[in-house]
Amino acid sequence: MLLYRAGMRTVTRALLILLSALVLIAPRPALAQQTDPPDGTQITSAQVSGLELAKLSPGLQEEIAKLTGTPLDRAQVRALAARIEAEQPRYVAAVRITADPAGGARVVIVVARMRDPEHQANINVKYNVEDIRIEGVPDSKITAELRTEMQAMKGKPFEPEQADRLEARLRATFPDYDVSRRTTKGDQTGQVTVVFELERSESSRWLRFEPNKSHATYHSDQGWGAFADIPMGNGDVRVTALAAMDTTDDLVEEYSGLGIRFEARKIGTERLGTSLEYTWYEPSWRNSTLAALSLNPNLPRRYDTRTTFTPMASFAITQHLRISGGVSIAELDPFETDFDAPFGSSMANAAVGSIGYSIQRQEHKGTEGPWHEFEAAFTARSGMKGLESDYIYTRSLGQAQYKYEFGDHQILVSGMAGVINGTAPLFERFTLGDARTLRGWDKYDIAPAGGDSVAYGSVEYRFHVLTMFLDSGSVWNQGQERKLRLSTGVGVAAGPFFMTVGIPINTDNLRAVFTIGIRFNGLGLSKY
Repeated sequence: MLLYRAGMRTVTRALLILLSALVLIAPRPALAQQTDPPDGTQITSAQVSGLELAKLSPGLQEEIAKLTGTPLDRAQVRALAARIEAEQPRYVAAVRITADPAGGARVVIVVARMRDPEHQANINVKYNVEDIRIEGVPDSKITAELRTEMQAMKGKPFEPEQADRLEARLRATFPDYDVSRRTTKGDQTGQVTVVFELERSESSRWLRFEPNKSHATYHSDQGWGAFADIPMGNGDVRVTALAAMDTTDDLVEEYSGLGIRFEARKIGTERLGTSLEYTWYEPSWRNSTLAALSLNPNLPRRYDTRTTFTPMASFAITQHLRISGGVSIAELDPFETDFDAPFGSSMANAAVGSIGYSIQRQEHKGTEGPWHEFEAAFTARSGMKGLESDYIYTRSLGQAQYKYEFGDHQILVSGMAGVINGTAPLFERFTLGDARTLRGWDKYDIAPAGGDSVAYGSVEYRFHVLTMFLDSGSVWNQGQERKLRLSTGVGVAAGPFFMTVGIPINTDNLRAVFTIGIRFNGLGLSKY
């Protein structure tokens, strides 16, 4: 066993060096060419994005609707965009024309609200534009129309409305990019340089970095806990520092410790990526958990420290569907006071595989239309003798969440179901009843040592910052009675800040559980 562990440490170090080298030398894939249907192409659809049609005059609405089915005439479309700006002086309009798979033309007039007059009266208006640049995309992708408009700004006084109009056109031309603008001093006195920065949006990536799971929470039954992941780097490679302090947010154990994660989401192609994560945690055990372990000798043993190394590889089948696979190598050191424990540490090594699907969609492709987000994942972990694991088990978990947002209204629906066969270590066992699940219950009252089966669902409605929820779920051990628990409550959700008061429903012990804190990942699916 000692030789095996030494060999595994050597292999993992070599893997880290090799994967890092692959990321550094990987070639960049070419960007897809933009489509540009010629005038005369039949228009198959014509839309206005960013502004409700009802805000336009009936005549203008009718002219836009009549575009569908007619030959493409760019001058006519630009004239309609100009009429929108004339009717809505606080907005700018840009035209985006693309080809559809059938060979027709799709027309979208993108409308964006201009900055407030206070910003338009920026001091830069008294300076001439010395230079104007677009950064973040190759020059070959900048259309002749954009270049003409950029040249028209040079040598003239800076006009915020003209810059806003160009920014709107950039958003229409590059829908997969986030656009920002900054103005700096020019080389000559009395002149400025205008720079438009384009950065690839996360929603357009084939593979995405692990979402931020930083939080600091207080639970009236479980106390304070915090977890922080601090990313460094951007683009296609990122290193994240991890730190936990007395957190009970997701496991049976209350743990503290440190870790580091390396992620690369483009190895030769945007479809292939990898991650390497190393963590060292020191758990604390609640008295109720220790009592449950002492009463049931079939439950796994507690441990003093937990050290885990997890190399994973991911592949994007589509921009919405991804698969991942790898191994989790975990070493569990026993307490010195556990005299009946096996000599030395135990290994909980498992093969890991998962498939995930996510999509974000906006109805009518307008900035004010309803917004939908859906995410689902299924993960299987299997501890096996072939990996020199002392724990032989299979853990399966399916999760899903859906978010519907329209104006000030949000509806959040989430659920999960899982089962463990065999004997899994304590950190693999399921729990419910914390700051995120079965709010109103205490997980150490429900299943102090966790369970090997779980089923859970939640519905939440939010208006502005006010929220109401209904949670239901059950966690149990196979062969034992399954009890469904319900809770409801109200709260506040303002950005990362949240505060809830949860009340268990189907119990004689009617009471309120208070939680408060900050959380940066919303609902968030568990990583594994």
